[in-house]
Amino acid sequence: MRLIYFIIFFSLNFTSSIIVAQTIVVVNIQFLIDSNTMYQSIINEINESQKIYLDNFEKKENELTLLLKEIEDSKLILNENEINLKITDYNNQLNDFTKLIDNFNSHYQNEIIIIRENVLKEIIVLLENYAIENNVDLVLDSTSYLIASNSLDITTSINEQLSQIDMKLEYKNFEKN
Repeated sequence: MRLIYFIIFFSLNFTSSIIVAQTIVVVNIQFLIDSNTMYQSIINEINESQKIYLDNFEKKENELTLLLKEIEDSKLILNENEINLKITDYNNQLNDFTKLIDNFNSHYQNEIIIIRENVLKEIIVLLENYAIENNVDLVLDSTSYLIASNSLDITTSINEQLSQIDMKLEYKNFEKN
């Protein structure tokens, strides 16, 4: 009999600490970053700054297309060595152009990643403060769960706080090497 009371007592005391409810909230990080006005503004600036380069790239692409057409048209006129020289020249120009485009794309991808990381840092600070002020035990991103009650979603609250922060988001323009 004492053994049964001991087991019940031990079970209640041991499992009661496990059964304590945890405070969990959910936030949509992707939405917070993408809808942030400062983030949108810097992305628009990046797009505007890219236009000059994109126009130049288009011109160079047209030049390469014309060069290829010229090679095709001159196959009957030029000897094999001259054609091979033109093809080699074309391939070198095409490789340089492709490298330049790859560098351009990589540069701006990296700049956007850095900007997103800066916004994320601000969001994390806000989430930490929210967790401390509201005794939250766990904060989940909206991509980390399947279904949750709307009452757990604090995205709107964090978004309002984030919009009041004056972030200094910057990027570097692409420079040819």
